[in-house]
Amino acid sequence: MFLLVKLAFGLVSGYLVYRAISRRCNKYLAFAVMALWLRFFLSAFHQITYEPLVAGFSINALSSIGITAVGLLLLPTTMLTLRKLGLLYLFFAIIVVSGLLNGTFSGLINVMVKWLFFLTVAGAIFMATRITGKDEVLRKLLVAFFLPVGLQIMSILLGEAKATESDGSVSYIGGYNHEAAFSMIIASFTLVVGLISTGYIRFRTLLFSLGCILLVIANYRTSVLAILPLAAIFAFNTMEARIASRYKPVFFIAAFFGMGLAFLLLTYSMQDRFADVFVFLGSLDELMKAPMYYSEAEKDIFSARVYIWSQYIYTYWQGSWIHQLVGWGPESWSGRFPKYAHNTYVSFLFEYGALGLFSFLLAVAGFLKQSLRIKNRRFSLMLFSSMVGFLIMCFATMPLWNIEGLILYAILIGSTLAPVRLLNDSESHAPAFLTRFIRLQK
Repeated sequence: MFLLVKLAFGLVSGYLVYRAISRRCNKYLAFAVMALWLRFFLSAFHQITYEPLVAGFSINALSSIGITAVGLLLLPTTMLTLRKLGLLYLFFAIIVVSGLLNGTFSGLINVMVKWLFFLTVAGAIFMATRITGKDEVLRKLLVAFFLPVGLQIMSILLGEAKATESDGSVSYIGGYNHEAAFSMIIASFTLVVGLISTGYIRFRTLLFSLGCILLVIANYRTSVLAILPLAAIFAFNTMEARIASRYKPVFFIAAFFGMGLAFLLLTYSMQDRFADVFVFLGSLDELMKAPMYYSEAEKDIFSARVYIWSQYIYTYWQGSWIHQLVGWGPESWSGRFPKYAHNTYVSFLFEYGALGLFSFLLAVAGFLKQSLRIKNRRFSLMLFSSMVGFLIMCFATMPLWNIEGLILYAILIGSTLAPVRLLNDSESHAPAFLTRFIRLQK
């Protein structure tokens, strides 16, 4: 039954994507839209696309390799050699060194294909934004999300639910394979809507609210935590734009207390899902120990995440100085531990060592700094808060381990590095009739 729904929505979404890229769409933007849609489309049929097809590669894996290859051929050398990407390339270099020294060649290829996929999508968004402006790019990207958003809504209406692996609670994820990857897709949809300037698309606030609701229904708590900074800034910017200047000091105070109250209400209403988070924060000093000293009760805290982290960190410290510097190699956790680390920073420390983790944090800090340099302050705050939310997400899961999380990060970085045109700034504050006039002058 639900397979027929997937097929119908897949055909409709394919038609909408075709219309979007055939009208006023440069090649970089067309590539970005197609890359996102193809990934979402193939992942919807995971029963077929996740199975090995050729030389152990699945259809999903082959499509990622193909998209990466096309993107690298499409992007100009000047974009790929941007100085702003220097620290990211340093991180890539340490991944390569770690893989070569540890002989984890299969893991190295797998990881680098993922990061190159990220680079091509981020680069395409960067180039498209320079040509058409960020709002037009983001508006076109929304078309790619019609399929996953539509399927999730249909799964709610038809009762197509999935029990989560950690606690058996119900997740509505549109028939996709796992709530973690799917929540990244919905978080990306919410991010794209939030980054579009006020007045550029109709029903922007409604779509953003829909994204937040769907993210909660997807029932992956780390993604819910990650979206909170973005949601707070979105609500603040939306209300602040309608307040007269003389009332803004009062508004700032009221907004501060209002957001605090909203956070308390949210945590109270979802206390069953977040109870382990508070237990972990309240017992942090007692939980920082070797895995063999964990009691059975402590092993279950935070869906066993804390116990998993202790295993990785303990093994890391038992390694030689070479392992401590550059790690045990890309994806070296597979076959050594029963589960992946569920923490990006712990995983990078184990796989790429202190140098790898440090270089990654340097690159992240550079992108954060770049987001604050954007002249459009509302857009700048949205990007900065979204990056902070993404880094929060990395503490309890690994969004950079799957393609869906890398797409989310690519949208963030591509939008951050590309210069924001003054046209978008003026549109975001202009009345409707003036906005239409400005667009006619393009």
